[in-house]
Amino acid sequence: MQTTIEREMDFFYQILTQEGRRFILHIEFQTDNDSEMVYRAAEYHGMALRRKKMPIEHVVIYLGVEKPNMLTQLPEEEVYTGFHLVNMHAFEAGRLLKSQLPEVILLAILAHYPAEQTELVLRYIVRQLRTVCRTPGKLSKYLKQLVILARLRNLEKLTLKIINDMPITYNIETDYLYNQGIEKGIEKGIEKGIEKGIEKGIEKGIEIGIDRAMSQTKAWKLQVARKMLAEGLSPDKISDFLDLPFEEVKNLLSDSAK
Repeated sequence: MQTTIEREMDFFYQILTQEGRRFILHIEFQTDNDSEMVYRAAEYHGMALRRKKMPIEHVVIYLGVEKPNMLTQLPEEEVYTGFHLVNMHAFEAGRLLKSQLPEVILLAILAHYPAEQTELVLRYIVRQLRTVCRTPGKLSKYLKQLVILARLRNLEKLTLKIINDMPITYNIETDYLYNQGIEKGIEKGIEKGIEKGIEKGIEKGIEIGIDRAMSQTKAWKLQVARKMLAEGLSPDKISDFLDLPFEEVKNLLSDSAK
């Protein structure tokens, strides 16, 4: 939420009682029944508490002639009393690595594991991401997120080295697109950029080798999309498989129709 708040309270006093109690007294004068007053007071409370760090009491003095009916207390479920603290380092990495959700697997890098097992844990994270991600585009996405999280543990260089050195394969035989009728295969080699494009079909399946940083160029994806359209696959499935915007795939379909 991009919010800039500038508030001016009517009266804001520091009080010291005869009993020695010290607190802030906030007084507002109100001429109408403002249904938002209780929330305005809550804003004042949060800003003042952060600044003064002492108890605050709020008083609204109503100056109108109609009977006041404004809410004076927040519902119990809306009262801020603190937050729940989740310490990622208290989680065991092995527990997170058993998940089938890539977002959970990623968090293992922030969890607890012996320092001497750091490289082993990182390699296992990459293997698990390869297993649960159905397309190269999604795998690339989560590997990039892994690098970002690695910075929080000063493991960015080691993580990049493991990603770059570790052979990662994606077997399309298990993908639903293959089972729906893709007969032509694609053999893709990527090393320091893309060295090969689409070469030939294979009868049994497709294996895409990714050796460096899991990157794919836009031009290659569009070439693949054209061939898939020629095979009769729907634009939405092509968009999901190649991680391309749906509108771009539709435009390719329109171009081919011309």
